[in-house]
Amino acid sequence: MSSGLNNTLHAKLDVLSLRTGMFVADLDCDWKDTPFLLQGFRIVSDTQLAQLRACCEYVYVDPARSTVPVPVPQSTASAPAPAPAPAPAPAVVTERRVVRIRKGPAPDLRGQSDPVAFRQELGRATRIQARTHAYLNHAFEDVRLGSSVDTDEARAVVTELVDSITVNVNASLWLTNLRNKDEYTSIHCLNVCILAIAFGRHLGLGEEELKILGLGALLHDIGKIKTPQEVLNKPGPLTRDEFEIMKRHPVEGHDLIRAGGERLPPMILNIIRHHHERIAGNGYPDGWSDQRIPLPVLITSLVDVYDAVTSDRCYHAGIPAHRGLRLLYEIAPHSFGRELVEEFIRCVGIYPIGSLVELTTGELGVVLSADTQHRLKPLIRLLRDPEGRPYSERRLINLTELADTEANWRRWGVRHVLDPAAYGIDVKALVAEDFELGSAMA
Repeated sequence: MSSGLNNTLHAKLDVLSLRTGMFVADLDCDWKDTPFLLQGFRIVSDTQLAQLRACCEYVYVDPARSTVPVPVPQSTASAPAPAPAPAPAPAVVTERRVVRIRKGPAPDLRGQSDPVAFRQELGRATRIQARTHAYLNHAFEDVRLGSSVDTDEARAVVTELVDSITVNVNASLWLTNLRNKDEYTSIHCLNVCILAIAFGRHLGLGEEELKILGLGALLHDIGKIKTPQEVLNKPGPLTRDEFEIMKRHPVEGHDLIRAGGERLPPMILNIIRHHHERIAGNGYPDGWSDQRIPLPVLITSLVDVYDAVTSDRCYHAGIPAHRGLRLLYEIAPHSFGRELVEEFIRCVGIYPIGSLVELTTGELGVVLSADTQHRLKPLIRLLRDPEGRPYSERRLINLTELADTEANWRRWGVRHVLDPAAYGIDVKALVAEDFELGSAMA
C-alpha cells in the first residue's frame, strides 16, 4: 500500500466480498502495480471487480463514500497504524458541481471499439477536422490583418464536430494525436475543442450546450494572435515581464470576439476570458475561484492543460497521455477539483487513445478506442511482435472480443503503458497515416 490513508476508518474486505457501489480507499499492494490511475475510486462495473480480484487479495473500503452497505469484519481492527493525513486542500470542487450540471447519464459507447465502425467514422472525422483546422488558420490570419472573426463559419464547423463526436468519439480523439509544434496554436485550439465536446458529452450536456462549449473552446486562444511571436515561441522559460505579456491573451481574445459585433452567448466570452482561472483563486485574469467558475469554463481549462502537457512545444516534449492524466490528478485540488478530473479520466479511459501499451502476449500496440463497458479491453493496433519486430501489417484487434472466456480474459489484456519515445515509436506518424487514409475515404 502507498496512499498513506487512515485505514482504521475503513473496512478491510476480501476481494470476493466487493460489490459495485463500494468505495475502494486502499489496496494490499502498490497502486503503481495496478491499472488504476486513481488512488481511491468507487466500483462502478464488473470489469473493475474482475481487475481488483486479479490484482489483490483484500482492499480497504470507505463506508462513508460508498453507495451500498459495507460490512465491517473483525479484521478491520487489525489494520495498519494510520499515517498522518494530508492537509485538506483550500479549495475543492465538490461532487455536487458535476452532478448539478449533469443533464443525464454518460453516453453509452458500447460498440465503438468495433474496427469497422471506427474506420467508417474515421473518414468523416478526418474531413471535419481538416476543415476546422483550415478555418482556424484563416481566422488567425484575419485577426492579424485587422479583420473580425467569422463566427458563422465557426458555428458550422463546431456543429459538424458535435455530430461526428456523437457518432463515434473515438475516431475524433484518435486524430487529436496528430500534432505539429510549428502549428501549435491552431492545432491546440482544434484539439481543445474536440476534447471539450467529448468531455461535455460525457457529463451529459445537451446538444446546444455542447455547441456553445465547443465554440468557446475553439476560440479560447484567439487572443494569442496579439502575443509577440518572440514571447509565444520562446524556446526557454519566460521572464516575469514576458509572462505578464502572455497572460494578456484571454482578455485580448475576449475583446476581439466581442468587438466583432455579433450577439454570442455570454458563456462563449466567459470561456475565452476565464480559461486560465483556477478554483483556488490563483488563476488569471480576474482571480475567480471555486463556484464562481462555470462548468464549461472549467471543462475548457482542464482539457487545455491536458492537451498542452501532452503536446510537443518549442520548449518541451509532450509527455504520454497516462502521465498527463496523473499530472491533472496531482494538481486537481487547487486547479479543477478532484471529482472533475476523475470524470475526465473516466471519459478518456484508463488507457487513453493514442497510448502505447504492452499486451500480456508481449506484443506492442497503440490504443485506438475503448467503450464504456470494457475500459480495460480496448481496440488495439498491433505494432510489434513479442520479440520487438515490427509487424508488416498493423492489424486491429478488439481485446473485448478476444477475451470471451475467463482464460482468454487473462490472456488478452494490457500489461503496461509505455513511453513511445523509449521504444522509438512515433504515434503522430501513425495518426498521420490514418489521416491520409481518412482523407482518401472522405
